[in-house]
Amino acid sequence: MTSGCEFSVVHNADLGHTDPMAVLPKGAQAEMKSGSVAFRLPERAVE
Repeated sequence: MTSGCEFSVVHNADLGHTDPMAVLPKGAQAEMKSGSVAFRLPERAVE
């Protein structure tokens, strides 16, 4: 389904309308490492 796409897909994560829920700032840059559980925001998203 995502073959050939130039974006990453995250699944089975506490994002969106779940409990507990992680909130991600719109437009913030993020880094993910495939094959691990690493996800981070490399810069401050809010002041």
